[in-house]
Amino acid sequence: MSAISTGTSLSTSEDTKTYLFEQCVPIPAYLLALAVGQIESREISPRCRVWAEPSVVTAAASEFDDMEVFLSAAEEITQLPYPWKRYDLLCLPPSFPYGGTENPCVTFVTPTLLVGDKSLVDVVAHEIAHSWTGNLVTNLTWEHFWLNEGYTMWLQRKIMCA
Repeated sequence: MSAISTGTSLSTSEDTKTYLFEQCVPIPAYLLALAVGQIESREISPRCRVWAEPSVVTAAASEFDDMEVFLSAAEEITQLPYPWKRYDLLCLPPSFPYGGTENPCVTFVTPTLLVGDKSLVDVVAHEIAHSWTGNLVTNLTWEHFWLNEGYTMWLQRKIMCA
């Protein structure tokens, strides 16, 4: 799971379990994300994991196995450690209409990025860049959203050249 578990689970009944998670870094409400489904994961590094439906999880893990490299590059460029502890990527079903959407701890991507040659992994670098330029620091109003995307594009390109 991408969420950081508190290690506590509360059983409320025989059929229901409640788990507790924590988000130590404050986030704006629009960055909260939940995903539920029949998914499996593959570990990429101690802090990175790929999640997907069983039929595509191996392909997704292979396509996006540079996540740790991108995170390390961003840390070096920004001179700031990755603040969210985990970075996971969830490859959603084909009906997901966007290339990628970042949230703290997890990025959602479309399976149309699974082309087998890593030619579209810059989308993942872009979403990782948002961990510093968008999720950690963001604009006060949507009027200045271009700053969020502008700085993210700059950092994405630096990551891809590292």
